Amino acid sequence: MSNRITSFRLTHQNILTLGYFILLLLPFVIAESLGMLSEGLYTTVLSVLNLIAMMAFFVQFPLAGRLKRLPLFANIDWGMTKHKQLGKYLGIFFFLHPLLILAPKFFVSFDYLTVSIMDAITSPQLLTGLIAWAVMSVWVMMSIYKDKLCMSYETWRLLHVIGFVVIATLATLHITTVGSHGQYNQTFNFVWWSLYLLSMSLVTYNYFIKPRFIKGKPFTISSLKKISDVDWQLDIEAKSKQSFAFEAGQFVWLNTSGSAYNFEQHPFSIVSEQNNKGKLSFIIRELGDYTKALHKLNIGQTIFVDGPYGSMSLERSRTAQGITLIAGGAGIAPMMGLLRELAKQGDPRPIRLLYGNQTIQKMVCLDELMSLEKSMKNFKLVLLCEQTESCPETLQPFVKQGFIGKEEIQQSIDFDLTHQPLTQDWTVYLSGPQGMISATNQHLKEIGITANHIHFEQLSF
Repeated sequence: MSNRITSFRLTHQNILTLGYFILLLLPFVIAESLGMLSEGLYTTVLSVLNLIAMMAFFVQFPLAGRLKRLPLFANIDWGMTKHKQLGKYLGIFFFLHPLLILAPKFFVSFDYLTVSIMDAITSPQLLTGLIAWAVMSVWVMMSIYKDKLCMSYETWRLLHVIGFVVIATLATLHITTVGSHGQYNQTFNFVWWSLYLLSMSLVTYNYFIKPRFIKGKPFTISSLKKISDVDWQLDIEAKSKQSFAFEAGQFVWLNTSGSAYNFEQHPFSIVSEQNNKGKLSFIIRELGDYTKALHKLNIGQTIFVDGPYGSMSLERSRTAQGITLIAGGAGIAPMMGLLRELAKQGDPRPIRLLYGNQTIQKMVCLDELMSLEKSMKNFKLVLLCEQTESCPETLQPFVKQGFIGKEEIQQSIDFDLTHQPLTQDWTVYLSGPQGMISATNQHLKEIGITANHIHFEQLSF
C-alpha cells in the first residue's frame, strides 16, 4: 500500500483539471459563507448547479484567451479542448435552465405551470434571461456545426466573440436582478460584476490592446517554397531584428492580412531549432482555403506574429530514458522542431520518430531525417505510408506500409531500458489529426504509458 501511495503522482492534466474545478466552486463557497443556500433540497441543488454553470461560462474567456503567463490557462491545447467540451455542456444546461425552474410547478398543477410559463414569457424582468437563452442556443449550435456552415473562419470567430459578450452581459444582468441570490445580496452581485468586468477586460486586451504590441514587432517573409505535393516551407524574420524567444515544439498565430487587428490569424508550429535571432520557419500543409492560397504570399510582405504558445516542450522529457515522436501528416512540423533541438543538444538517449502519411510524395524533410539517423547517436526513423508503390529505393529501408498502430508504437520503445515501471522511463510526443491523436492515446494507454508522459498537440482550434 505504501508503495502505491509513493508512486501516485498527479499528472499535469490532473493539476489543471483540479485547479479549474476549484475555480468553478468559488461562487458556491461564497454563497454558502453568506448563508444563501438554506432553501429546500431541489432549489438548493438547482442553485448550486446554476452557480457552477455561470462560473464555468466566465472561465470560458481565459480558457480561450491565449494567456501565456497564467499557469492554469497557459496550456492552450488543453484549454481549447476544455473550452469546446464545456461550451456544449453549458449550452445544454442553459437550454434546460428555465425548464428546471418551472418543473416543480408542474407537480402542483398543469394550470399553475401554464400560468407560470406565460408570466415568464411576458415579464419585462425576465427579458434579459430570455434573450440570453435564445442567443446561447444559437451560439452553441453555431459552434457545434461551424464546419458545416458556409462562412469563413474569420466571420465565425467574430460572431463567436460577439455572442460571448452579448451572453455575458445579459446573463450577468439576469442573475443580479432576477436571480434568487443576486437580487437579495449586493455582495454577491459584486462577485458577478467583477467576473464580468474581468471577462470584458480580457476581450478588450486580446482584440484591441495586444494587437498594438504585435503591430510594433512586425516580421517579414524571407522565403516561401513548396517542399512536397501539398506542403510549403515559410521562413520569416523580424523587421527590426528583435529577438523572439521560444521553445522547440511551440507554435504561433500568423497574420498575413496586413493589419494586426484583423481576425485572419492561423496557428502554425515552429520547425526552427531554438534561437534568439528573430528568425522562424514553418512547414504548412494545404488543408483549407487559407493554406491553399499560400502561393499568393510575397517575399518581403509584412506578417504579424502572436506567440509563442504551447507546452509541448523538451523540458517534459528531461528525465526520460527515451523519447518517441509520433507525427501524422501535417503533425511533422512540431516534431521537426523537437528533433532538430535534440540533435543540436547531441542527446544520446534512444529517440524514435514514427511519421505517417498517405504517400511518400506527401512527406517532407526526408533527406534531413535520413541524415539525422546517421549523425545522431541513437535515432531511428520509421515512415508509414498507405501507398508505397512509388517509394524511392533510398527510402525503402525506412518505409513500412500501413498506419501508425499499437504494434509500431511498441516497437519504438526500448523495453530493455525500462528497469523501473515503463511509465517512468519513456516519453511520447504526438501531433496530427484529432482522430489519430485519440487512437494513439488509446494505444499508449494499453501499452502502459501514463498521461503524464504523453504530450500532444492537435491541429485545430
